[in-house]
Amino acid sequence: MFLLYRIVGLGLWFAFLLIVPRTKWREYYPPLLFTALLAVICDLLGVVYLQWEYVGPTVGGLSLWSDLGIAPPSGALAVYLHHHFPKRRVINWGFWIVANSVGERVFVEWGLIRYHHWNSLSATLFYFLFFALIYLQDRWYRWQPYDFE
Repeated sequence: MFLLYRIVGLGLWFAFLLIVPRTKWREYYPPLLFTALLAVICDLLGVVYLQWEYVGPTVGGLSLWSDLGIAPPSGALAVYLHHHFPKRRVINWGFWIVANSVGERVFVEWGLIRYHHWNSLSATLFYFLFFALIYLQDRWYRWQPYDFE
């Protein structure tokens, strides 16, 4: 089962590297880094406050495969697709929210995550906030109030 967890993370990184043109990779470093940081903070809060726990290999209770393998390419792909298909932004962001919620539920069913004071509804509401913060970070990062040239 742990192998499947790793395959999901590697698959998302492969999708990011395949979909985003190589010349644009640097442009998506901010969402990659922000999403990784956000994932680590959220997992720390969830584990410390006993909302859930990761079963299997963890570092300080955190699953680095989740925080560094799954979250960053998910956030960066959501931002990339938002930029390239702005008319479909609601579908795009909705897809990432649902995909992460369903993916988390699958990991619970596989026995890789154990809920304590958490459930699938909480996870879905959490992913609304999670991807809203990624969207806001991207808007803030790209906002240029002054033209210095």
